[in-house]
Amino acid sequence: MKITRHQLRKIIKESILNEEMLKIIANPYSPETEVFNRIANYALNNDIQAALADSEVNTPNLDLDIDEMRPWVRRVDKNDEQWMSDDVVVPDNWDADAVYSFMQKLENAWYDQKGQESDTEHQDTPDVKEREAIGGVLTQNYVLPDEFPGITYQVRRKGGKPHRIDIETRDMYSADGIDASWAQQHGTTIDKIITVLDKYGAKLRKKNPPRKYTPPMYD
Repeated sequence: MKITRHQLRKIIKESILNEEMLKIIANPYSPETEVFNRIANYALNNDIQAALADSEVNTPNLDLDIDEMRPWVRRVDKNDEQWMSDDVVVPDNWDADAVYSFMQKLENAWYDQKGQESDTEHQDTPDVKEREAIGGVLTQNYVLPDEFPGITYQVRRKGGKPHRIDIETRDMYSADGIDASWAQQHGTTIDKIITVLDKYGAKLRKKNPPRKYTPPMYD
């Protein structure tokens, strides 16, 4: 297996970084503390970019990791054996408030990065106008392909032709739906939007067939 120069530099950089990491937050029974400890070390140097460049920190769950890290930060200098390993250290420049501030800045930077990545994916993916029309009624700028399986839609018809599309997700229901005017505002049509919903795997809710009423029988 060949290793490129870029990969080699990354391996060397991560190796050096791991050697320089202090054991500030650690518990062998809580593996998530490995991420907490890396974040704490970046906080000491107030290095947001280094934290975002660390693949063990910058994961799809970073916001959840930061939330779960908060109670651990409070116990760094408390000698709490129920939480921390015996060999943890308290840095001379440890300031819990500064760490909390760093965590908030890191989370904000992470959200900004994810937003930029989503914008790029949106522009590079087909059906831009249709996905923006759908996103608009869900109070979003757009929807990405991986969001469609969480969307349910129903096509309302007049005279056999699509008149309105009712759209909902688990957390959001659009009372007005998508009509011809809304589609036109976004440079598309209802028919094209229906095609895109089907293309990316949104769930179609079909109209229930009318139930025949049978009156009760009396003796």
